[in-house]
Amino acid sequence: MAKSKASKTRNRIDALRAVIDKECTAPTCQESGTCRHEGEKDAARHMLGRLLVKLKDAAGDEREERAQMWAEIYERGYDANGSTYRKGAKYRTGQSMKERAAGIRADIKMARKAGQAPLVQEGEGLVSQALETYRFDPVGEAPAPIKFRVRVGPGYGSIRIGIDNIPQEWGWIAEEVADYKGEKVTRWRRTQALEDLVTELKSIGEAYNADHGSNLYTDLSMKAFYVFVECDDPETLARRAECERKHQERRG
Repeated sequence: MAKSKASKTRNRIDALRAVIDKECTAPTCQESGTCRHEGEKDAARHMLGRLLVKLKDAAGDEREERAQMWAEIYERGYDANGSTYRKGAKYRTGQSMKERAAGIRADIKMARKAGQAPLVQEGEGLVSQALETYRFDPVGEAPAPIKFRVRVGPGYGSIRIGIDNIPQEWGWIAEEVADYKGEKVTRWRRTQALEDLVTELKSIGEAYNADHGSNLYTDLSMKAFYVFVECDDPETLARRAECERKHQERRG
């Protein structure tokens, strides 16, 4: 296990240094005199610096064996007592909820941008060697009218991602069902496209989350926060609009 982890760390260091040292050969960058991929090199330098600091700290830490034990538990996802442990790829200890919400907004914005424009290409290969490819298809390929909002929930215990302006024909399926009185009513069900979008947004949010030992058997929750993805069906939107109209009439 230790040898495999050391090998992965060495490969990661080599990959980061390769990005930093690689000379950009994109014709557009050479003609303009400004490399459009410099941001990738800056990201690589930042990540390499943090990785080397971690390695230095671990080498002189007397609690290294205990730290290794917990690292393995988090990698496996659970301990011997059935408690679950997980850290998202972008979870950072001490990060505020506002910072996490801002990171989720930035990731959604980048995903939308990636879905609207292809990566820079040169011949048959990609010029861009970004360390992370923000290509979340359900987000980037969602209809243009759709808008996203991210906010910290009450009590700072949750982050709520909202989906607004969903085209009805794209996101909802009307079904005629019988209510408890036996009368026919319309119920709205999400399309597969909307379900995929909700799932992807949930994944983006959970990347900033962590679970430090939740246990379903004892009803113990040790998550850093909860992620909720919200979208209103046409009936809910119509009811809300009617309430707003009546409110305006009373005020007028």
